[in-house]
Amino acid sequence: MPACPTLCAMSFDPWHPQGSLGSNADSELKPADEDVIRTLAEIEKASAPPPSATSNTPIGPTSQGSQFLKAAPPAMFLAAAIAVGMAVLGLNFIGRNLASSGRSTRARRGVSSRPAIDRAAQAEAEQWLNRLAAGDSSAADQILAQSANWTGKTQRTANATQFITIAINLPDLHAREAALQAELALDGVTVDEAGLRFLEQAVGNPSQRAWALWMLGAIGNRGVDPVHAAKIIGAYLADPAVDTRVAAVNGMALVGTDETIPMMLDRFRNDPSPVVQERAACALAESGMYTHEQRMTAAASLVNWLDDSLITAQQRLWTLQALHDISGQNLGADSAAWRNWYEGTR
Repeated sequence: MPACPTLCAMSFDPWHPQGSLGSNADSELKPADEDVIRTLAEIEKASAPPPSATSNTPIGPTSQGSQFLKAAPPAMFLAAAIAVGMAVLGLNFIGRNLASSGRSTRARRGVSSRPAIDRAAQAEAEQWLNRLAAGDSSAADQILAQSANWTGKTQRTANATQFITIAINLPDLHAREAALQAELALDGVTVDEAGLRFLEQAVGNPSQRAWALWMLGAIGNRGVDPVHAAKIIGAYLADPAVDTRVAAVNGMALVGTDETIPMMLDRFRNDPSPVVQERAACALAESGMYTHEQRMTAAASLVNWLDDSLITAQQRLWTLQALHDISGQNLGADSAAWRNWYEGTR
Protein backbone atom coordinates (compact mmCIF):
# COMPACT_ATOMS: atom_id res chain seq x y z
CA MET A 1 0.00 0.00 0.00
CA PRO A 2 1.45 3.41 -0.89
CA ALA A 3 2.18 5.99 1.75
CA CYS A 4 -1.00 7.52 3.11
CA PRO A 5 -1.47 11.19 2.28
CA THR A 6 -2.17 13.64 5.07
CA LEU A 7 -5.73 13.01 6.15
CA CYS A 8 -6.95 16.56 6.40
CA ALA A 9 -5.97 20.03 7.36
CA MET A 10 -8.41 22.17 9.30
CA SER A 11 -9.76 23.61 6.09
CA PHE A 12 -13.44 23.30 6.83
CA ASP A 13 -15.96 25.95 7.74
CA PRO A 14 -19.60 26.30 8.70
CA TRP A 15 -20.65 26.59 5.06
CA HIS A 16 -18.21 24.30 3.36
CA PRO A 17 -17.70 21.39 5.73
CA GLN A 18 -16.05 19.37 2.98
CA GLY A 19 -13.01 17.55 4.32
CA SER A 20 -9.74 16.82 2.61
CA LEU A 21 -9.37 13.16 3.36
CA GLY A 22 -6.80 11.81 0.96
CA SER A 23 -8.83 9.23 -0.92
CA ASN A 24 -7.05 6.82 -3.21
CA ALA A 25 -7.75 7.57 -6.85
CA ASP A 26 -9.23 4.13 -7.41
CA SER A 27 -11.58 4.25 -4.41
CA GLU A 28 -15.26 4.98 -4.88
CA LEU A 29 -16.99 7.49 -2.62
CA LYS A 30 -20.37 8.60 -3.90
CA PRO A 31 -22.81 10.72 -1.95
CA ALA A 32 -26.19 9.34 -1.10
CA ASP A 33 -28.95 10.70 -3.32
CA GLU A 34 -30.61 12.30 -0.32
CA ASP A 35 -27.38 14.17 0.47
CA VAL A 36 -27.34 15.80 -2.95
CA ILE A 37 -31.06 16.57 -2.80
CA ARG A 38 -30.71 18.24 0.57
CA THR A 39 -27.76 20.27 -0.64
CA LEU A 40 -29.70 21.41 -3.71
CA ALA A 41 -32.54 22.41 -1.43
CA GLU A 42 -30.13 24.53 0.60
CA ILE A 43 -29.01 26.32 -2.54
CA GLU A 44 -32.61 27.04 -3.45
CA LYS A 45 -33.18 28.55 0.00
CA ALA A 46 -30.12 30.81 -0.26
CA SER A 47 -31.84 33.66 -2.08
CA ALA A 48 -32.18 36.31 0.61
CA PRO A 49 -30.45 39.73 0.47
CA PRO A 50 -26.94 40.09 1.90
CA PRO A 51 -26.44 41.01 5.57
CA SER A 52 -25.43 44.40 6.82
CA ALA A 53 -21.80 45.22 7.47
CA THR A 54 -22.26 44.78 11.22
CA SER A 55 -24.19 41.53 11.23
CA ASN A 56 -22.74 38.24 12.42
CA THR A 57 -22.04 36.59 9.11
CA PRO A 58 -20.07 33.38 9.72
CA ILE A 59 -16.43 33.61 8.84
CA GLY A 60 -15.27 30.02 8.55
CA PRO A 61 -11.95 29.15 6.92
CA THR A 62 -12.49 27.98 3.37
CA SER A 63 -11.22 24.86 1.64
CA GLN A 64 -7.73 25.11 0.17
CA GLY A 65 -7.32 22.74 -2.75
CA SER A 66 -8.01 19.58 -0.81
CA GLN A 67 -6.60 16.26 -1.94
CA PHE A 68 -10.08 14.86 -1.48
CA LEU A 69 -11.52 17.01 -4.25
CA LYS A 70 -8.61 16.31 -6.55
CA ALA A 71 -9.06 12.56 -6.19
CA ALA A 72 -12.84 12.40 -6.04
CA PRO A 73 -14.80 10.69 -8.81
CA PRO A 74 -17.19 12.81 -10.91
CA ALA A 75 -20.28 12.14 -8.78
CA MET A 76 -18.54 13.29 -5.61
CA PHE A 77 -17.00 16.27 -7.36
CA LEU A 78 -20.51 17.36 -8.36
CA ALA A 79 -21.64 17.19 -4.75
CA ALA A 80 -18.55 19.15 -3.70
CA ALA A 81 -19.28 21.79 -6.33
CA ILE A 82 -22.82 22.08 -5.01
CA ALA A 83 -21.41 22.52 -1.52
CA VAL A 84 -19.15 25.30 -2.76
CA GLY A 85 -22.16 27.02 -4.28
CA MET A 86 -23.98 26.71 -0.99
CA ALA A 87 -20.95 28.16 0.79
CA VAL A 88 -21.00 31.28 -1.38
CA LEU A 89 -24.75 31.71 -1.35
CA GLY A 90 -25.04 30.91 2.33
CA LEU A 91 -22.95 33.93 3.25
CA ASN A 92 -25.69 36.08 1.76
CA PHE A 93 -28.39 35.07 4.20
CA ILE A 94 -26.97 33.85 7.51
CA GLY A 95 -26.63 37.29 9.09
CA ARG A 96 -30.00 38.83 8.36
CA ASN A 97 -31.77 37.51 11.45
CA LEU A 98 -28.88 38.52 13.66
CA ALA A 99 -28.87 42.02 12.19
CA SER A 100 -32.61 42.45 12.65
CA SER A 101 -32.64 41.56 16.35
CA GLY A 102 -31.78 45.12 17.42
CA ARG A 103 -28.57 46.41 18.94
CA SER A 104 -29.83 46.63 22.52
CA THR A 105 -31.06 43.05 22.32
CA ARG A 106 -27.75 41.97 20.77
CA ALA A 107 -25.85 43.41 23.72
CA ARG A 108 -28.05 41.61 26.24
CA ARG A 109 -27.77 38.33 24.34
CA GLY A 110 -23.98 38.23 24.16
CA VAL A 111 -23.35 40.02 20.86
CA SER A 112 -21.82 43.44 21.13
CA SER A 113 -23.58 46.24 19.31
CA ARG A 114 -21.41 48.01 16.76
CA PRO A 115 -22.27 51.68 16.39
CA ALA A 116 -19.22 52.09 14.15
CA ILE A 117 -16.11 50.20 13.18
CA ASP A 118 -13.07 51.41 15.07
CA ARG A 119 -10.43 51.72 12.37
CA ALA A 120 -7.56 51.53 14.84
CA ALA A 121 -8.95 48.36 16.42
CA GLN A 122 -9.60 46.86 13.00
CA ALA A 123 -6.05 47.61 11.88
CA GLU A 124 -4.64 46.18 15.11
CA ALA A 125 -6.66 43.00 14.75
CA GLU A 126 -5.60 42.43 11.17
CA GLN A 127 -1.97 43.22 11.96
CA TRP A 128 -1.81 40.60 14.72
CA LEU A 129 -3.72 38.08 12.64
CA ASN A 130 -1.28 38.63 9.80
CA ARG A 131 1.63 37.98 12.15
CA LEU A 132 -0.12 34.90 13.55
CA ALA A 133 -0.62 33.50 10.05
CA ALA A 134 3.04 34.19 9.30
CA GLY A 135 4.13 32.06 12.25
CA ASP A 136 5.00 34.80 14.76
CA SER A 137 5.04 32.93 18.07
CA SER A 138 4.20 36.07 20.06
CA ALA A 139 1.10 36.90 18.03
CA ALA A 140 -1.10 34.26 19.65
CA ASP A 141 -0.51 35.66 23.12
CA GLN A 142 -1.20 39.20 21.91
CA ILE A 143 -4.46 38.16 20.24
CA LEU A 144 -5.66 36.26 23.30
CA ALA A 145 -4.85 39.27 25.49
CA GLN A 146 -6.29 41.98 23.25
CA SER A 147 -9.15 40.43 21.28
CA ALA A 148 -11.78 41.28 23.94
CA ASN A 149 -11.14 44.93 23.07
CA TRP A 150 -11.98 44.21 19.42
CA THR A 151 -15.44 42.82 20.17
CA GLY A 152 -18.09 45.19 18.86
CA LYS A 153 -15.50 47.45 17.24
CA THR A 154 -14.30 45.26 14.37
CA GLN A 155 -15.67 43.13 11.59
CA ARG A 156 -14.40 40.42 9.35
CA THR A 157 -12.76 41.43 6.10
CA ALA A 158 -11.23 39.48 3.26
CA ASN A 159 -7.80 39.89 4.84
CA ALA A 160 -8.95 38.82 8.29
CA THR A 161 -10.67 35.78 6.80
CA GLN A 162 -7.52 34.78 4.94
CA PHE A 163 -5.33 35.15 8.03
CA ILE A 164 -7.72 33.12 10.21
CA THR A 165 -7.90 30.43 7.54
CA ILE A 166 -4.13 30.07 7.60
CA ALA A 167 -3.85 30.25 11.39
CA ILE A 168 -6.50 27.64 12.04
CA ASN A 169 -4.51 25.25 9.85
CA LEU A 170 -1.25 25.77 11.72
CA PRO A 171 0.01 22.72 13.66
CA ASP A 172 0.38 24.79 16.84
CA LEU A 173 -2.78 24.46 18.93
CA HIS A 174 -2.01 27.76 20.68
CA ALA A 175 -2.19 29.52 17.31
CA ARG A 176 -5.48 27.79 16.57
CA GLU A 177 -6.85 28.94 19.93
CA ALA A 178 -5.96 32.52 19.10
CA ALA A 179 -7.59 32.22 15.67
CA LEU A 180 -10.83 30.98 17.25
CA GLN A 181 -10.87 33.77 19.81
CA ALA A 182 -10.22 36.36 17.10
CA GLU A 183 -13.08 34.90 15.10
CA LEU A 184 -15.44 35.31 18.03
CA ALA A 185 -14.32 38.91 18.46
CA LEU A 186 -14.72 39.81 14.81
CA ASP A 187 -18.20 38.31 14.84
CA GLY A 188 -19.02 40.35 17.92
CA VAL A 189 -19.69 37.34 20.14
CA THR A 190 -18.64 37.99 23.72
CA VAL A 191 -16.56 35.22 25.30
CA ASP A 192 -18.76 34.75 28.35
CA GLU A 193 -22.04 33.21 29.45
CA ALA A 194 -24.00 35.88 27.57
CA GLY A 195 -22.25 34.91 24.36
CA LEU A 196 -23.01 31.25 25.01
CA ARG A 197 -26.69 32.02 25.63
CA PHE A 198 -26.86 34.00 22.41
CA LEU A 199 -25.38 31.12 20.42
CA GLU A 200 -27.72 28.67 22.12
CA GLN A 201 -30.64 30.73 20.84
CA ALA A 202 -29.11 31.19 17.39
CA VAL A 203 -28.63 27.45 16.85
CA GLY A 204 -32.40 27.02 16.98
CA ASN A 205 -32.75 29.07 13.79
CA PRO A 206 -32.05 26.86 10.74
CA SER A 207 -30.60 29.80 8.81
CA GLN A 208 -28.03 30.40 11.57
CA ARG A 209 -27.46 26.81 12.68
CA ALA A 210 -24.23 25.95 10.86
CA TRP A 211 -22.60 29.18 12.02
CA ALA A 212 -23.88 28.78 15.57
CA LEU A 213 -22.64 25.17 15.85
CA TRP A 214 -19.18 26.28 14.73
CA MET A 215 -19.13 29.21 17.13
CA LEU A 216 -20.44 27.08 20.01
CA GLY A 217 -17.40 24.90 19.47
CA ALA A 218 -15.17 27.96 19.47
CA ILE A 219 -16.64 29.49 22.63
CA GLY A 220 -16.54 26.13 24.40
CA ASN A 221 -12.89 25.76 23.46
CA ARG A 222 -12.20 29.18 24.94
CA GLY A 223 -13.43 27.94 28.32
CA VAL A 224 -17.04 29.13 28.42
CA ASP A 225 -18.90 26.11 29.87
CA PRO A 226 -17.51 23.56 27.39
CA VAL A 227 -19.69 20.83 28.87
CA HIS A 228 -22.87 22.75 28.07
CA ALA A 229 -21.55 23.85 24.67
CA ALA A 230 -20.83 20.22 23.78
CA LYS A 231 -24.29 19.19 25.01
CA ILE A 232 -25.94 21.71 22.68
CA ILE A 233 -23.82 20.60 19.74
CA GLY A 234 -24.38 16.94 20.57
CA ALA A 235 -28.11 17.37 20.13
CA TYR A 236 -27.50 17.85 16.40
CA LEU A 237 -25.17 14.89 15.83
CA ALA A 238 -28.15 12.71 14.92
CA ASP A 239 -30.06 15.38 13.01
CA PRO A 240 -31.86 14.09 9.88
CA ALA A 241 -30.00 16.61 7.68
CA VAL A 242 -26.52 15.53 6.64
CA ASP A 243 -25.17 19.08 6.47
CA THR A 244 -26.33 19.73 10.03
CA ARG A 245 -24.60 16.59 11.29
CA VAL A 246 -21.43 17.68 9.50
CA ALA A 247 -21.65 21.11 11.15
CA ALA A 248 -22.17 19.46 14.54
CA VAL A 249 -19.10 17.25 14.05
CA ASN A 250 -17.06 20.31 13.07
CA GLY A 251 -18.24 22.22 16.13
CA MET A 252 -17.61 19.30 18.47
CA ALA A 253 -14.07 19.02 17.13
CA LEU A 254 -13.47 22.62 18.18
CA VAL A 255 -14.61 21.99 21.77
CA GLY A 256 -11.81 19.42 21.89
CA THR A 257 -12.47 17.88 25.31
CA ASP A 258 -11.87 14.26 26.32
CA GLU A 259 -15.61 13.70 26.63
CA THR A 260 -16.19 14.55 22.96
CA ILE A 261 -13.85 11.85 21.60
CA PRO A 262 -16.35 8.97 21.98
CA MET A 263 -18.93 11.08 20.13
CA MET A 264 -16.55 11.58 17.22
CA LEU A 265 -15.68 7.89 17.14
CA ASP A 266 -19.38 7.04 17.09
CA ARG A 267 -20.06 9.37 14.16
CA PHE A 268 -17.14 7.93 12.22
CA ARG A 269 -18.24 4.38 12.89
CA ASN A 270 -22.02 4.64 12.76
CA ASP A 271 -23.17 7.68 10.79
CA PRO A 272 -24.82 6.58 7.52
CA SER A 273 -23.30 9.44 5.52
CA PRO A 274 -19.71 9.08 4.23
CA VAL A 275 -19.39 12.87 4.39
CA VAL A 276 -20.03 12.85 8.14
CA GLN A 277 -17.75 9.84 8.57
CA GLU A 278 -14.99 11.69 6.80
CA ARG A 279 -15.34 14.82 8.91
CA ALA A 280 -15.22 12.78 12.10
CA ALA A 281 -12.12 10.95 10.89
CA CYS A 282 -10.47 14.26 10.03
CA ALA A 283 -11.23 15.65 13.48
CA LEU A 284 -9.78 12.60 15.21
CA ALA A 285 -6.68 12.56 13.04
CA GLU A 286 -5.54 16.12 12.59
CA SER A 287 -8.11 18.90 12.46
CA GLY A 288 -10.05 20.40 15.33
CA MET A 289 -8.59 21.18 18.74
CA TYR A 290 -7.49 17.79 20.07
CA THR A 291 -4.05 17.32 21.56
CA HIS A 292 -1.75 14.52 20.46
CA GLU A 293 -2.55 12.63 23.65
CA GLN A 294 -6.28 12.86 22.89
CA ARG A 295 -5.72 11.64 19.34
CA MET A 296 -3.80 8.70 20.74
CA THR A 297 -6.86 7.87 22.84
CA ALA A 298 -8.87 7.70 19.62
CA ALA A 299 -6.14 5.58 18.01
CA ALA A 300 -6.92 2.72 20.40
CA SER A 301 -10.34 2.28 18.82
CA LEU A 302 -9.08 2.92 15.30
CA VAL A 303 -6.48 0.15 15.58
CA ASN A 304 -9.10 -2.30 16.80
CA TRP A 305 -11.39 -1.47 13.90
CA LEU A 306 -8.84 -2.38 11.24
CA ASP A 307 -9.87 -6.04 11.45
CA ASP A 308 -13.56 -5.37 11.95
CA SER A 309 -15.54 -6.86 9.09
CA LEU A 310 -18.47 -4.54 9.80
CA ILE A 311 -16.73 -1.36 8.68
CA THR A 312 -16.77 -0.46 5.00
CA ALA A 313 -13.74 -0.54 2.73
CA GLN A 314 -13.77 3.26 2.64
CA GLN A 315 -13.92 3.49 6.42
CA ARG A 316 -10.94 1.16 6.64
CA LEU A 317 -8.96 3.39 4.28
CA TRP A 318 -9.84 6.43 6.36
CA THR A 319 -8.87 4.56 9.52
CA LEU A 320 -5.46 3.78 8.06
CA GLN A 321 -5.01 7.39 6.98
CA ALA A 322 -6.06 8.65 10.41
CA LEU A 323 -3.53 6.37 12.10
CA HIS A 324 -0.86 7.55 9.70
CA ASP A 325 -1.57 11.18 10.57
CA ILE A 326 -1.70 10.55 14.31
CA SER A 327 1.43 8.42 14.43
CA GLY A 328 3.58 9.80 11.64
CA GLN A 329 4.23 6.15 10.77
CA ASN A 330 3.77 4.50 7.39
CA LEU A 331 2.80 0.93 8.18
CA GLY A 332 0.58 0.37 5.19
CA ALA A 333 -2.49 -1.83 5.62
CA ASP A 334 -0.88 -4.29 8.04
CA SER A 335 -3.21 -4.33 11.05
CA ALA A 336 -0.75 -6.38 13.11
CA ALA A 337 1.94 -3.76 12.53
CA TRP A 338 -0.43 -1.04 13.68
CA ARG A 339 -1.31 -2.98 16.82
CA ASN A 340 2.39 -3.44 17.58
CA TRP A 341 2.94 0.27 17.08
CA TYR A 342 0.12 1.19 19.42
CA GLU A 343 1.19 -1.28 22.11
CA GLY A 344 4.73 0.07 21.88
CA THR A 345 3.52 3.60 22.64
CA ARG A 346 1.63 2.70 25.82
